[in-house]
Amino acid sequence: MSNESTIPAPDFGPSRLGTQSYWDSVYNREVDNYKDHGDIGEIWFGEDSAMKMVDWVEENYDSVKETCSILDLGCGNGHLLLDLAELGFEDLTGIDYSPAAIQLARTIAKDKELDHIIKYETVDFLAEKATLEWCTRQQTSATEEKQQPKKFTVLLDKGTYDAISLHQKKKQDSADAATAAASQVAVQQQQQGDGQGLENENEARSMEGEEEEDIILAENDSDLEELADRYPKRVALMMQDDGRLLITSCNWTQAELIKRFSQYFDYESHLKYPTFTFGGVKGQTISSVIFKKKSSA
Repeated sequence: MSNESTIPAPDFGPSRLGTQSYWDSVYNREVDNYKDHGDIGEIWFGEDSAMKMVDWVEENYDSVKETCSILDLGCGNGHLLLDLAELGFEDLTGIDYSPAAIQLARTIAKDKELDHIIKYETVDFLAEKATLEWCTRQQTSATEEKQQPKKFTVLLDKGTYDAISLHQKKKQDSADAATAAASQVAVQQQQQGDGQGLENENEARSMEGEEEEDIILAENDSDLEELADRYPKRVALMMQDDGRLLITSCNWTQAELIKRFSQYFDYESHLKYPTFTFGGVKGQTISSVIFKKKSSA
């Protein structure tokens, strides 16, 4: 068990980039843009980081590309898996909690005639029960006496943990916001009369709904666990015992990722990027870390 006091807290605040509503709007626009112009959309962190991830998978799993099961967490437009499919990898799955992202990824894969190789599905993998049920549905072995959840060999994350980390507020914040909104409505009703009060109440309910959507992205449990803290355990549950997680981040340094994932993963290696020096300290604008699942996870 890792010591929670040693796990670094984020030095950034919540952002709309940590909400499903934001990504739904982004990918709805990109679906329309792809239909109109054939542009698959933005490659987050640039093509160089994407190619480094693809190259790492090819270098380490080329000999088993037909059977190596790869899962892209928060696949967006699906470009990582498109590149891997063109290299001959055959067991490819991308998941995203935005239905619009999955619509875009499926459309692109179909147009490139790769939809028979790549599977894209809408999944919120932070919801443990629903994710285990989904993994079980992916298990196609007919020889299993009791169907078990599918475990993946390689999991890829380019920016998804960053987005989740931008959603640091806890559920109590949502409850407090709802209480404050209700109090404001009561005051407005007294001041402005029943008709206007009803309009304000409806508006407050609408705002409350938006606040709840912005705060709670995963399963409706009663604890105050932050979404970023769920991530390592949820990902470990989806991995084979000898599985690897390759995560690329621009919000977290390599050292911070290693500490935050230490309960469920061991650091194995990292990808190299050009470095810069600031204040006598060398660093990278992007961190790509390869983790191996702990035997006890």
